[in-house]
Amino acid sequence: MQNQTINPREVRQQLGLNQQEFWSRIGVTQSGGSRYESGRNMPRPVRELLRVVHVEQIDLERINREDYQIIQHLREERVELYNTLRAAAHAHADDKPFQPAKSSNQLQA
Repeated sequence: MQNQTINPREVRQQLGLNQQEFWSRIGVTQSGGSRYESGRNMPRPVRELLRVVHVEQIDLERINREDYQIIQHLREERVELYNTLRAAAHAHADDKPFQPAKSSNQLQA
């Protein structure tokens, strides 16, 4: 979904969240989110946070720079291990029912 336009209202409704719940998870007020849902241009950082948190379902409180560095190392230096782990993660995810990202009242900087 990286090069496609994300419709925030559709994503929010698919997740079954109200505007306050949905937008507060990425640090946007309900009124600001309402404007984006009505067609106002969304800044790229907000668009990316929406994609990462709500579309990709990544809990930002559980990932850090070291995790990212490990992934990059595996991708570049240990490709076979990376592919094995990736396949195992997909298989594991397929065994679990879809669960929206856990609620976090605020994102910490």
